Amino acid sequence: MVAYLITTRGSRLVRGVCRRGLRQKSTDADISRNGGVVEGVWVFARHGDRTPSRPLCAPHRKDEEAAFWRTKLPSPDPVTALKMLSERFPPDIHPSNLGKFLDVERRPFGFLTKLGIEQLNTNGRRFFVRYEQHGHRCPSTGLADTESFMHSWDVKAFSTNYLRTVLSAQCFLDGLLGTNCYKPVESHTELDDDVSRLVPDHSTGGDANKESARVAVKVRDRATDNLNAFDRNPQLIKNLITNVITSEDFLAQDSAAAPLAARLANYLPGLVRKGRKTFGGPSGINWIEATDHFVCRSSHGVNFSRFSEREHENRAECTLEAMEHPTMVHLAWRFRQWYQNAPLLAEIASPALREILEQMQGTTDLGAQERHPFSVYSCHDVTILALLYGLGADFLADEGKGDWRFWPKYGTTLVFELVRIQDDAGKSSHVVRVLLNGKPVRAVNLMDYKGNGPPEYVGKGPMNMLTVADFEKIIDKLEDIGGMPHELVPKEEPSFMKLYR
Repeated sequence: MVAYLITTRGSRLVRGVCRRGLRQKSTDADISRNGGVVEGVWVFARHGDRTPSRPLCAPHRKDEEAAFWRTKLPSPDPVTALKMLSERFPPDIHPSNLGKFLDVERRPFGFLTKLGIEQLNTNGRRFFVRYEQHGHRCPSTGLADTESFMHSWDVKAFSTNYLRTVLSAQCFLDGLLGTNCYKPVESHTELDDDVSRLVPDHSTGGDANKESARVAVKVRDRATDNLNAFDRNPQLIKNLITNVITSEDFLAQDSAAAPLAARLANYLPGLVRKGRKTFGGPSGINWIEATDHFVCRSSHGVNFSRFSEREHENRAECTLEAMEHPTMVHLAWRFRQWYQNAPLLAEIASPALREILEQMQGTTDLGAQERHPFSVYSCHDVTILALLYGLGADFLADEGKGDWRFWPKYGTTLVFELVRIQDDAGKSSHVVRVLLNGKPVRAVNLMDYKGNGPPEYVGKGPMNMLTVADFEKIIDKLEDIGGMPHELVPKEEPSFMKLYR
């Protein structure tokens, strides 16, 4: 039960939690979602709603489309929003990231929108309420709600080197801690399109050591960052993907999608660009960009045919509507082939899962007086999808039901919780609860599943939940089958994610 008390702290609500009965033994039904006491939290959050990654219209309409998407950016402008949020949540970016964000060269394309900021801020507020109810709590110190939360949890934040993911992490923290740093205004500031000149060395982000800072958003050394293997080791990822897309089965299925790709390009000529390498197979287009077209327009109520040469033809809109679903299905199929390849999946998913495991193993011994880990990882759709495949998410196993077509929407959260279900210390005292957008996910032996009968659950805890030992076995097996660890190539290689996306 949550009680809200309005105080003089502006619009922030001090959320007092009635904890009566929280320490009582939970039923199995409770444990899968809310039971037990959460003693460690690791949140992988996809960035919020963004504008399309690039314009796909004819060249003479690009300025018109760009002007439209500028109206969807945070007000007064993205850089001012970054400055506001950086007062409390300053970026702390490793020098190996070469002094600039990877997504600022095509403004306004690929930028976080006002809706994206709202999504992540709402997620943060929702998570505060959840862990005030169900989370570890240090003995009362008489602190205010946010201070009490920080006293109980060791909050850390990590991001990939994209302006949209750094801003998303900041917005999540702003909601989680109720700092209300970002205050939108009615008007927009028209910035120079070359935003990279405005944040050339990330210096706009502020100082992680200043007194007002609460939690720094870290962008780690590219050589060790586990959030984006596409940028950490582009040449290796390119080679592993090439192994997938040159296989006989992939070539046959992707070739069958070539007519759909051609029809899409008739309406969206930007999908075909001379001299561009997509590493994508015989269909010949970038399917993430094609999917972007539908997702971004749906988010903002924009006709699929808008800014195309056939904008005023009813038939054009109907045709594009008919292509939306098969486009998204083919994108999900392609990444399913990628992530069913053990070496590729291990390279992308294993480092992050291993980091979580090692922190979990140390958390079980922490006392009630100590701060427990609460880590936020601001990342991408392909990161969350890889983690689900690496875990062996049960809904990905069934080819017949079509749940494998899942794609992480903007603002998606994948949460790993370390939950104490028994008071006695021991191997069976904790389970790993996995929640995808708030819904429980259980792990199956996905790598060995051949589709014959129901998949085998690997969790030995209540309701087939994972113990910490089960979680370790999953990661060990993934690394063994995938041949981890791989040597890293020099970091001067171009970003594969930039080339592909």
